[in-house]
Amino acid sequence: MPHAAYPQGTAARATEVVDLHGKWAFTIDPYRAGVDAGFWTARYDDTSWDKIDVPGVWDTYDRYHDYTGDAWYRFAFDTDRSWDGQNVRLVFDSIYHDSEIWLNGRKLGENNLGWIPFSFDVDEHLAPRGHKNVVAVRVSNRFNRGAVWNWGGIRRPVYLEVAPQTRIEKVYVTPMPDLQTGRATVAFRTAVTNDRPQSVSAGVDLQILREGAVVHRVAATSLASIASGNTANFNQTIELPKELVALWHFNDPNLYTIEATLRVNGTPAHSVSDRFGIRKVEVRGEALYLNGEKVRLVGLNMVPEDRFSGNALPLSRIKEDVDLLKSMSANFARLSGPVLPKEYVSYLDEVGFLLVEEVGLWGKDRLVDPDHPLPRKWLERLIDDHYNHPSVIAWSVGNEIGDLTKNPKANEYVKAATEYARELDPTRLAVYISFSADFQDNDPAQYSDIVMFNKYKDHAERLEVVHKYHEGKPIFFSEIGMSLDSEDPNLSFIDPSAMMADLRKFPYLIGTSYFAFSDYRSNWIDSKPTWTTPLSENRTWGVLTAYRKPKRAFYDIQRFYAPVETFELDENGVGSYTARIKPRGRDTFPSYSMADYRLAWVAKDIEGKAVSAGIVPIPELDPGAPQIELPIRTTANFARLSLNLLDPSGYRVHSTNKDVVAPLPPKVRAVHTSVDTIRVTFEPSPTAAEHQLIAIAPDGTRHESPPTINDFVEIAKLSPETMYRLELRALNGAGSSALAQVGLEASTSPDELPPVIWDTFGRKDAFHIGFSSDIRDFRYEIRYGVAPGNYLRSHLIETHGATRVPAIKPGADHYFQLRRLVRGSVDSEWTAERKVALEGDAGLPPPANAFAIRYDGGIVVAFDPLPGATSYVIRARGKGGVSVKTRLAYSPFVTIENVELRNASGLTIATVDNEGKLGVAAPLPIVGARAD
Repeated sequence: MPHAAYPQGTAARATEVVDLHGKWAFTIDPYRAGVDAGFWTARYDDTSWDKIDVPGVWDTYDRYHDYTGDAWYRFAFDTDRSWDGQNVRLVFDSIYHDSEIWLNGRKLGENNLGWIPFSFDVDEHLAPRGHKNVVAVRVSNRFNRGAVWNWGGIRRPVYLEVAPQTRIEKVYVTPMPDLQTGRATVAFRTAVTNDRPQSVSAGVDLQILREGAVVHRVAATSLASIASGNTANFNQTIELPKELVALWHFNDPNLYTIEATLRVNGTPAHSVSDRFGIRKVEVRGEALYLNGEKVRLVGLNMVPEDRFSGNALPLSRIKEDVDLLKSMSANFARLSGPVLPKEYVSYLDEVGFLLVEEVGLWGKDRLVDPDHPLPRKWLERLIDDHYNHPSVIAWSVGNEIGDLTKNPKANEYVKAATEYARELDPTRLAVYISFSADFQDNDPAQYSDIVMFNKYKDHAERLEVVHKYHEGKPIFFSEIGMSLDSEDPNLSFIDPSAMMADLRKFPYLIGTSYFAFSDYRSNWIDSKPTWTTPLSENRTWGVLTAYRKPKRAFYDIQRFYAPVETFELDENGVGSYTARIKPRGRDTFPSYSMADYRLAWVAKDIEGKAVSAGIVPIPELDPGAPQIELPIRTTANFARLSLNLLDPSGYRVHSTNKDVVAPLPPKVRAVHTSVDTIRVTFEPSPTAAEHQLIAIAPDGTRHESPPTINDFVEIAKLSPETMYRLELRALNGAGSSALAQVGLEASTSPDELPPVIWDTFGRKDAFHIGFSSDIRDFRYEIRYGVAPGNYLRSHLIETHGATRVPAIKPGADHYFQLRRLVRGSVDSEWTAERKVALEGDAGLPPPANAFAIRYDGGIVVAFDPLPGATSYVIRARGKGGVSVKTRLAYSPFVTIENVELRNASGLTIATVDNEGKLGVAAPLPIVGARAD
């Protein structure tokens, strides 16, 4: 839905949006008796039903954690007098998967495309003022495609759009830059619907803005008579001179705003706005060009969900995932098989990412048929919804559907679908995702503008075969991988260099996209053991866990995908250092120009507090440019000097540390034992890179754990019923810490280890726990309360991998312990007590360890990103002081180009949550290059 807006001084009405989010009545209907029972009627008594969140999915509630089938939702709202004579539309941004909708006992219709928004005009079906309107929704999640979870429910927002009867439906923007002259032609098609009982004379005024300033205005050049019940298109074209053209690029995502005002019979009646970008994507021979620059790009694929919110994707989840993607220098991918929500794609527009959106056919599929109407309808709605997004550069008509033994009509379908995509949108590429292009010389990839190829072994060998079959076309590994990784971040074993480095030599390969970004929920059982989902239901393809904890592979991918070949920090003498940076070459990937990158260096004391910092601009570096050296000087007394490579948006895409002091020892939280294993849980040391445990037997035998990046460490294969002396230390580049606890010892015993707590997250009325699962686990038990050690409630947990716990007191801190109920054994020990902070009435707290670094054009803000945040507000002291809302939310550095803020004093920082609420502000100190 376009953001409502209209020019100052006009009487044009904006579209009013009435949110219907909140607690909806909910019940499952496993025997499909709801229709006969009258669940759809306005007067049905639903007071005994459950109440769950909309938007949301039922599978995140423990009692419905694995339910597949029909379910019902009901919600009541009032009719507002201001809606008289207006068009009122009931909009569902997404229901998974099949749904039927009733309003006040009248069936409005159904939808069978679970990822796509849909709506109904309801102004004629609303209850009179003073009476309740009742929406009833029947949902089925029985449909599943692929190895993903079939999250069920009203997963995206529901709302009413209230607009005049004669209104703008949408403005379609088609930018066409001339790279030779620097000018751009921009075509606008404005769709206007007239639901008045009589014909009207209408025209459309346009206003184009960039960064809040008007750059062009177009008055209505022609009027049209629109008959009652009809829709008319108004076509207008403008020419932007070179000085007004700012191209959109993944490293420089310039956006424009179009404001369209509808005049009806000469009077302003309705106004909408949307955003667009000007960019040119081309395939020339075996290469991809963006705005005339030959680029070789990298990305990751994701299943857009997590274990705490399912695939409901609150804005905080969208921003965290995209920010993490960008911090790995990812810039091109078919990110997701399911269609991404508009908020997701809008954020990709803002931060810069090249996206392939897809009609989600997969594998053996009855829809792979040129005569089936549903994929055609899917493609039409997908293109219509995402037409104005500059991040979208290609439409995919399906994934891994080309095996002709399974889908005999695959060639006919892909040919027809790609042709139809180009007909609907000739400005973008049309592609299909293949896993069969290396064993079929007549694969449907022949109809794809880029050969998008998925492969999980023998990558170089199979790539050469694909090139032989499709010579003359660029190839992109749209999915590349090997096998499932570990769920434990420390045991991640994926080596991107071993997998992909040899592929850089193939000039026709324009890049790779690693599968996958994060682990995701699944119950997929595969014939290959290395592809079978663990008991936790977390399918472990990711470089991040399902709870978004980075694995070792995350940092490996980050280094491998960074646009620099060399990123080093050398010491010259006391207080003097040199940063050495060399970009990658032209004949490798990634390969693109580096403009407006910066170095952020931070000196920290042994407790991790910043004592000195600075920003160093990096000159523009083209691929293949020679190594550069940049000086860094500080007089501070520090323990660690951190060097961070920031892209133009402020994302940290590479980092390295120079440790000069060994870290403080970690703090032991708990020691647990089993018959042959000792586990120590601890609070990590602030400047440690890793931690390590040594268990010393009575005879002096030393058992060393591998270094860990977790907050626990284990040593297995110890002798039963033996007392061991334990040495836990923190490690960094300067050495190891003192012992965490002198005299620490533990004996192996017949006990069972408790589950590992991977993560927690607090909402207002509940909290979530992510935990490990073992094949012997029967159930789990939790005890919790609102004060340390005082557990007021306990219950059993049937879910694996994650649980949602209702709050005892909404908004209050909660404390809990968890244990395993083990088949054929005793119950495990309880975990160490964990605290979870729930969001209170004051909103989210400010981020920890926040400080600002000044540079010539503004400030760079550093902090620890806060779960649940959607942005941060930086304010200067005093009445009328400058205030800036950050775009990024989960990058540890955020660049703010604002000279007023740079020169201001008394800065503060506060967090914005998913509801847009601003939390309590905290001081934001300035840290400079010199020690105080």
